[in-house]
Amino acid sequence: MAEPAGSIELIPIESQTRTIQTCFQQCLYEVPNFQRPYSWSSDQLEDYWHDVVLAQGDFFFGSTVTWVSKKRELFNDTYSIIDGQQRLTTSAIILSVIRDALLDLSKTTAGTHGVSSPAKSQADATQKYLIVADDDGEEHRVLHRPENMFYEHIQQPDAIPSGVKWNASAERIGEARKFFEKKIIDTLKDRSLDDRLERLKLIRSNVLKARVIQVELASEEDGFLIFETLNTRGADLLLSDLVKNMLVRSGAKNALDRDAIATRWERIVDSVQEGRINPDVDRFIWQSWNSRRVAVTEPELFKKISNSVASGATKTLSYLKELEVDASTYRWLETEHVRTELAKHDERNALAVPEFVDSVRALAIFKVSVANSAILATARKYQETKLLSRGQLIEVLRLLENFHFQFTALTSSSSTGGTRRRYNKFAVTLENANTKQEVADAIHDLKEKLRAGLPNRDPAISAFRGIFYAPKLPLSEAQKLRARKMFVAYVLMTFAKWHKILPAGQNLESWSIEHIKPQSQGTEYWQDSVYSIGNLTLLTKALNSELGDAKLPLKLAALRKGSAYFDPDLESWSADVVDFPSEAQIATRGLNLAQEALENVWSL
Repeated sequence: MAEPAGSIELIPIESQTRTIQTCFQQCLYEVPNFQRPYSWSSDQLEDYWHDVVLAQGDFFFGSTVTWVSKKRELFNDTYSIIDGQQRLTTSAIILSVIRDALLDLSKTTAGTHGVSSPAKSQADATQKYLIVADDDGEEHRVLHRPENMFYEHIQQPDAIPSGVKWNASAERIGEARKFFEKKIIDTLKDRSLDDRLERLKLIRSNVLKARVIQVELASEEDGFLIFETLNTRGADLLLSDLVKNMLVRSGAKNALDRDAIATRWERIVDSVQEGRINPDVDRFIWQSWNSRRVAVTEPELFKKISNSVASGATKTLSYLKELEVDASTYRWLETEHVRTELAKHDERNALAVPEFVDSVRALAIFKVSVANSAILATARKYQETKLLSRGQLIEVLRLLENFHFQFTALTSSSSTGGTRRRYNKFAVTLENANTKQEVADAIHDLKEKLRAGLPNRDPAISAFRGIFYAPKLPLSEAQKLRARKMFVAYVLMTFAKWHKILPAGQNLESWSIEHIKPQSQGTEYWQDSVYSIGNLTLLTKALNSELGDAKLPLKLAALRKGSAYFDPDLESWSADVVDFPSEAQIATRGLNLAQEALENVWSL
């Protein structure tokens, strides 16, 4: 990495110290299309609040790296930001909160106190750091970001809403604004009206006095190089930041094409992040790469990607297409709410195969991500060739599901580097398979390796019998993982599907878990047989509400009609004229379900 660092020394650089005030008065800024999203966390915002907002004097706020992307003779130049956009964006966000607090103060005091007019005047003055007009009256955004909401909610709150859905970057901006709103509300609480006005002016003063060193480069190309090399200088750049920069820089030579690549990249990011609590685009890039090529570690990956596209735009765009293809499948991995997509004529779509989707959901329920590279490779082979049949698509995912049900969900075994390498080897073999026989051989090899890695039978039987559902009892976090409704419903539904009583593609949330011996008969002890798998069955929500605490003869007659799976043990209980099943009956049924589970339903 020494070579790029040496190159930077040859780049013409100018720098000057500015306050945020002079930055926002004398410059316009834009976030270029290869930049990363807004990403400051609550911890970083808290540091900003203490270091800048509550500062007793001027605070050095670090540096910004820019280049002039648009020069104007009689007005401010526009600077594209290479580094420092998080600082400038955060400054704009808090200024917007100060502006709105001043406006609220002016409305509160209108007609009753002398604060009203000064507060409105101060609000207008604050707005000029967000939107500024030139001599012709044309308005300019002081900081131009790609998110629609930044203009609509930060810079110009009376703007007509675009209705564009917020992406992850917009969400972070919204969270930052809420953070500062709370801080300022707490700061102004119990103060007099005059004191509120003075306090808001003081906060604004501290924000505007913060100093930065603005480094100015000569060209956009220098900006690309600086951005990429900042990663070697300790800057907090993610793999996804570097990949985006590389794609935009290497894939196109003009602004319109760069915008097109940036837009395609944002669609990939939005697809990967949608619906995820902790979205990790870096991990997606890593797993996508490892589903096609010999595995590398995450720290090695950017160098590998750079080398692979070094020959020019064609390979760069080919790699971008790879990411787009894999994102279309990856967006549904690790989500329990995945749904089967509508099948289209003459289109091979793995996500339109209910059995494939059910297995993807199962792995999400088990919290398994180590198999993602194998899933991506299998979906691609099915969708892009006819070498992998629908039956084989279902078989591979079922192998993964069955293995991890025993290995992960039941016995809580931890996946190792060996597990990841196994899936990488399968993915690469499948990717390179050129005949149906090579595909079949790869699947056979995967099956044999998974079989060899299964946990011992006795611990698995014991773990299955330990499945329980006690929604009314306080449980530890560890217990909740094994007693979640989604997991227990999945287990009971899988018996019904294996016996071909119900088809694949069921919505687990539309079913309810029934305690055959009512929960009211149980104790506060979660190991009570009332809560165990031997006393549970799956039925429609409507029927669950209707049965309530009904006694066994009536309940079994209804379950025979409306349960997902009326197993032989339930059938045998029908002969007993008793109010509730005995502990012995519940234990026997639990053992029988466990044995059928490992011998048939989740066997490999």
